[in-house]
Amino acid sequence: MTASPASVTVPLGQTRPVTISWRVNRTETDSSGGPFTRLVSSPGASLIINGMTVANVAGSLSTTSVLLSGGTSTVTLTESFTLNPNQLRLLADSAAGSARIERTFSDTQTTATGIVNVYAGSGSSGELTVRRIDLAFQNAARSEVVKQNESLFAVADIAFSSSGVLRGEWRLIDPGTSLGSQSGRVLQVVRQSLLSAGQGRTRITSPKLPTDRSGLYLLAFAVEQEEAEIEIPVLRYFVIEQSKKTIIDPFPMTTLSPAAGATLNDQTVFSWQPVATASAYQVEIFATGESQPLTGKLVPASEQQLSLSSMSLDWLQDNTRYQWQVRALDKQGQLLAISARMPVNTP
Repeated sequence: MTASPASVTVPLGQTRPVTISWRVNRTETDSSGGPFTRLVSSPGASLIINGMTVANVAGSLSTTSVLLSGGTSTVTLTESFTLNPNQLRLLADSAAGSARIERTFSDTQTTATGIVNVYAGSGSSGELTVRRIDLAFQNAARSEVVKQNESLFAVADIAFSSSGVLRGEWRLIDPGTSLGSQSGRVLQVVRQSLLSAGQGRTRITSPKLPTDRSGLYLLAFAVEQEEAEIEIPVLRYFVIEQSKKTIIDPFPMTTLSPAAGATLNDQTVFSWQPVATASAYQVEIFATGESQPLTGKLVPASEQQLSLSSMSLDWLQDNTRYQWQVRALDKQGQLLAISARMPVNTP
């Protein structure tokens, strides 16, 4: 069995027929002479994704083959069919390289299976463009403090337009890597077909994140695309040592900027006086009177100031009063010091 073409690209944004020619090479095994007329047939074509049949995409095909004993010939059966919207959605949700169309033919003596690899392509609305990436941990936090070997995952919420294959990578800067490194190491390569006639959204879960070494980790989901540069957000998490620690009362921290009642923007600098034994600092912004932060950022103890990205500030509503504070953590993740909450406003 051979198929022509051996692979097809299906535009996700439009309906277009798929045409395949199946070539069946057979040899007559009956030694009693002949000629023998055999029915060469296949009951249907299946769309298979990740090893599982998810849809039947075409009906039966058949033809006859006449051969003498030991004779060999090739018969060709050609068909055209169109994937329906539900089948296109299944293809759009699949990882690139995981989908195929498969047919099994029989000549009443033996069987053979042919395969055509199926790839998702962009539609007429243009190439896939990632417009925005939001990162959070599975509990929706934007920064996290966890114990060594604790299970931790992140989620990338991706807004995109048009259709095509998303090419991305989960990248990590761990405590053993210089914080000056901009790329980090690759945790996982992602290839996923996305389908949208206009604007679409998808969520991609990270692999299990490393938590075996104490210290500060920086996580990003980076995408490859030629146009429309986007801001790549960075999640920060701090892994604390699994050691017995003495509980102490945190002492007050002194903040330096912004001033009380200042208006926030992506140029606002948050700064504070350092704590001698700190291993990391965590800046958090709260809705007035609430205990769970809306956004924030972790930095190593070598830094005593930071600015929040425009993406982090997007979690705040316009013309609203908020509060911010900074916390100092030691290498076991214990709270050493904490500032009073200071009021700030959004424009």
